[in-house]
Amino acid sequence: MSRPYRFAVIGTGFFAQNHLHAWAQIPDVELVAVCDTDPERLAAAARDFSGRPYADAAELFANEELDFVDIATTPPTHPQMVFLAAEHGVPAICQKPLAWDLADARAMVEAMEAKGLPFMVHENFRFQYPMRRVKEVLDAGTIGRPFFGRFSFRSFHDCYTPQPWLLDSERMIIVDVVVHLFDLARFFIGEPESLYAEALKVNPRIIGEDVATVMMRMPGATAIADASYETFSNHSTYPQAFVTIEGTRGVITLGPDYHLQVVSHPVDVGDSAARMTGAVVFDEDLQIPEHAWASRPWHGIQDSVVALQRHWVECLRTGRTPETSGADTLRTMELTLGAYESLATGQPYRVGSSA
Repeated sequence: MSRPYRFAVIGTGFFAQNHLHAWAQIPDVELVAVCDTDPERLAAAARDFSGRPYADAAELFANEELDFVDIATTPPTHPQMVFLAAEHGVPAICQKPLAWDLADARAMVEAMEAKGLPFMVHENFRFQYPMRRVKEVLDAGTIGRPFFGRFSFRSFHDCYTPQPWLLDSERMIIVDVVVHLFDLARFFIGEPESLYAEALKVNPRIIGEDVATVMMRMPGATAIADASYETFSNHSTYPQAFVTIEGTRGVITLGPDYHLQVVSHPVDVGDSAARMTGAVVFDEDLQIPEHAWASRPWHGIQDSVVALQRHWVECLRTGRTPETSGADTLRTMELTLGAYESLATGQPYRVGSSA
């Protein structure tokens, strides 16, 4: 394309600010409009990022010629926004979770596919620099075949002030955080066949769950995703996710403050004589790129937003399918909603059993 990609951002609240700042530093794109139902937020976004303001998304689509739209609204509005994009023939990125139920998520993907429109879900954890480094180590075969993974996100950070909808949501930490961990499990180890979930409500101020643990079974592997918004610590690591992946020849550990350690054995686990000869092959505090607009402790997440949005533009340019396409994310959504089914029934959820 000889001119920049013209786009709009719908939703200008808490996390959408990261989207807007990231777009401002990505070449070959031009923000032409912003949309929000909150007048103060809308006015501030239009002023700070030079987009025409709209209070109504339908009016935006009717009036603007867009090459894509970035949807950063709250989850209940995602289907409506994506259906509008499909109706107007506009490629779209949509924040996670894609929808509250699998039928809506499937309908959203089908609507975009029917028009042949690129569609990506803003699933940013896998685009974090430390997660890409973990993936490089895995793909190099340094720890052999992975057979276990643990993906953890635990803090006591106030997530409610910037996202007040979480207080009243019947579904909370699984759709807010564990959805990211499911995507990491798929990214690193493979597609789960079944899962079993347990969850608690610890904070009396909220309606939904704020602590959750999910066990997954993949072909030849198991994994655990655990998350909490009620875990005290004398050293806050919010919003970091921790990863442990065990393989037939070693272990990868991504711990607090982005410390990455890789232990590798010279042979597979079947050779007991070599069990004690493993060596640390990587042990380093990863340095996360920090952008001028970024602020700690969010800098790792904020850098991942830049990486994800660059990926989207490159996919538009080359015709590639995005890593977290709508179709791919249906698998993550089934795990997320399957976890709630497991909570309701007290039984494991088998992937593919939802109508």
